[in-house]
Amino acid sequence: MIEFIKTITVLLLLYSCQIFAQSDITQNQLLINQMSDKSHVIIDVRSTEEYEQGHIKGAINIPFNQIERHMSLLEQHKQSHLVVYCRSGRRATIFIDALTPEGFNLLHLEGDMNAWLKAKLPVVAKQ
Repeated sequence: MIEFIKTITVLLLLYSCQIFAQSDITQNQLLINQMSDKSHVIIDVRSTEEYEQGHIKGAINIPFNQIERHMSLLEQHKQSHLVVYCRSGRRATIFIDALTPEGFNLLHLEGDMNAWLKAKLPVVAKQ
């Protein structure tokens, strides 16, 4: 058990060092981060309909074309790392390009939702 805790601690330390040197985050890095005390804020920039069909647990839905409408919510998380994803990457890139000049700490989920689903990772759907 002690070895397991040491291994997780080392992984988290390596992960935290890497996070500042990259703009992407892998699925595994996100899963590890979500188990930590300082988890990232996950932003799903797909449409509301897509979000309701299935999203990553804990994700906040802010469609990429509604940034201004949700700016007060985004400002609440400005000091956090925001992990952004869409279906394939195009909308996430637009969202990231719009908020980067505003000083947000943004990470793009590698492979977006397509890769998440392909890896059979868990999703939450509106029932």
